[in-house]
Amino acid sequence: MPNIRIVVASKYPIVRTALATLLKTILGFEVVAETDLSQLSKVAKKMPRAVFVIELSDVGPGDMPSSTTLRAVATLIDAARSAAVVILSPTHNPRYIRTLRAAGVKAFLLRSASNSELYDAIRLADRHKRSLDPRVNSIELVLPRNTSEKRQLKPLSGREAQVLRLIALGFTTGAIASRLSISARTVQTYRERIYEKLQCQTRVDLVHYAIAHGILRDAVQNAF
Repeated sequence: MPNIRIVVASKYPIVRTALATLLKTILGFEVVAETDLSQLSKVAKKMPRAVFVIELSDVGPGDMPSSTTLRAVATLIDAARSAAVVILSPTHNPRYIRTLRAAGVKAFLLRSASNSELYDAIRLADRHKRSLDPRVNSIELVLPRNTSEKRQLKPLSGREAQVLRLIALGFTTGAIASRLSISARTVQTYRERIYEKLQCQTRVDLVHYAIAHGILRDAVQNAF
């Protein structure tokens, strides 16, 4: 039976080295790369079938994944749909987990998890099975009722929905313009329309709306 190929990612070199050293001792595991979060998509293109063990340290406003984190994870999954992602998280905030789950993450562990729990999560991810830290109450991951209910709002156009997804994932105006081949001014116009139509005040509000209405999933079939 072939070894499970693993890529270890963290913004901190010492964390990457520690995780890689640990995983190299396990029979059946093969650590094929260590990388910074900013290089995830490049590595994924070279190793599309690996299991990516990603240690996250940054939490943005509202105890949510930072825009850097969301962008890194989203571009990784876009670059390699066959890749599996195991997140080691600093928080078990339900909103944080829901957001990463909606971006396509299948396995989620707290950084306080035991070594054996990490090994099990990697094996499940390699088989494209979902995995959730036992200390996280899965009931809390259900969207609050007032968030999931459809409000009487003006509908978004197809392009506005695309822009919304990218905003919620943390992409900048310039990055959205580049991905959609439109001008930054046009992106800003879409952004203003989206906030007005959805009656949202912050990016966190947009993330919650996008999760509730399936916009972030964007054809990802095997979420938690």
